[in-house]
Amino acid sequence: MKSVALKKTQFVFTLLLSFILILPAVPSLAQSEKEPLTLAKAVELALDSNQLVKAARYSVEAADARMKGVSSNYWPKLNYDYSISRGNNPVFVFGSLLTQNRFTLDDFYLPRLNKPDPINNFQSKFSGSMMLFDFFRTRKGVELHKLGKDGSQKELEKTQADLVFRVLKAYQDALLAQEFLKVAEEAVKSAEADQARVEALFQAGLVVESDLLSVKVHKASQAEELIKARNNVKMAYSNLNFEMGFPLDKPYELAGPLKPFSPEPMDLPSCQKIALERRPDYLQAELGAKSGEVAVQASKTDFWPMVSAFGQWETDQSKINSSAGNNYVYGINVHYNLFNGRADQVRLAESRVQQQRAAAMRDYMAQAVRMQVQQAYLDLDSAGGRILVSEQAVAQAEESLRIIRNRYEAGLTTITDLLRAEVASIGAKSNRLRAIFDQRVSAANLELQTGQLSRSSRILTE
Repeated sequence: MKSVALKKTQFVFTLLLSFILILPAVPSLAQSEKEPLTLAKAVELALDSNQLVKAARYSVEAADARMKGVSSNYWPKLNYDYSISRGNNPVFVFGSLLTQNRFTLDDFYLPRLNKPDPINNFQSKFSGSMMLFDFFRTRKGVELHKLGKDGSQKELEKTQADLVFRVLKAYQDALLAQEFLKVAEEAVKSAEADQARVEALFQAGLVVESDLLSVKVHKASQAEELIKARNNVKMAYSNLNFEMGFPLDKPYELAGPLKPFSPEPMDLPSCQKIALERRPDYLQAELGAKSGEVAVQASKTDFWPMVSAFGQWETDQSKINSSAGNNYVYGINVHYNLFNGRADQVRLAESRVQQQRAAAMRDYMAQAVRMQVQQAYLDLDSAGGRILVSEQAVAQAEESLRIIRNRYEAGLTTITDLLRAEVASIGAKSNRLRAIFDQRVSAANLELQTGQLSRSSRILTE
């Protein structure tokens, strides 16, 4: 009894200790679920769940399998066949008797040769062959499929980089929508304060009724903008969820705020040079040109012979349990296509044309890459300049609004000037936010166009 009580006490003690150890982890787990979603985390989630990225990975695996399939020509081919036959075909009977080691002088009897009795043949056969030399057909085939695999890998890298950019843009768009919502909420509060101020002045007989009506119209306009801003936030979150592969209505908090990015200083020629070295789609075009060259070389091997070895060993018996005759044959085979209706020449000509086409596409791609990098570079420079101008404009608009509001209360200006200053202040703040958004997206786009945007890019964490 004491032993049972002791075991129960130990069990309860162990259970309480486990509960005490696990309990502190529960709040941290709940807290981790409530942590704001960072841009880097959003990119990781998208790369893990995006179906296009998965499809691109499968393409790489399929290309690898095709390459291994071609390289299998280096290995010997071994086969085993077992067959059961019965018949009275003279050739079949004559050959089967020979391979079964049962042929006798009586079998030369002409009536028996012409119309033999049916017999059985149980044949077990091992055969094999191996290519000895094919004038580099297999080597060129493996090289061609290796280039295809490398092209699939570049397609995967391009798909991942494009997804990183789309997630970044959607994330920044959601932050921008939130900031616009704050501006709209401040504008509504300011309009309400203006309305209260003008109502007081109207009650005091210091302004006319048209001023009060104008400020009410302005307040209604800002309330309408607030409704739009709230819906834009919802749409921006849905778009981000879509890019990450989540349900469109999944709620979470973003790690903000929207702020400018400090890109590494780099001149345009350097950016273009890096792009030609790292852009996945341009490297794909280069691989396509290289594949064209290899395809021409592979087509030329069709004009040369192939040398292979072959061998076969078989056993033949009239019954499963009877004695069996066995035989073997082996040798060397040389296959040389003397004429096939000029099909080889046609394939070679087509390969040369495809090579020229691939080279032309590569050269076009190089020029397109330079132009795209230049556009991204200028967009980033423009957005950076707009941030400086917009920050000054915000300060000037707020000061102008303060002065005009004081002058209106003193009866020195009209309600039109006051509302115009309100709208100018809202516009200046919106322009600054848009400039910051454009600057971050332009910085990411420049990295995308130069082939540097990835899950480890600095722009995802700063």
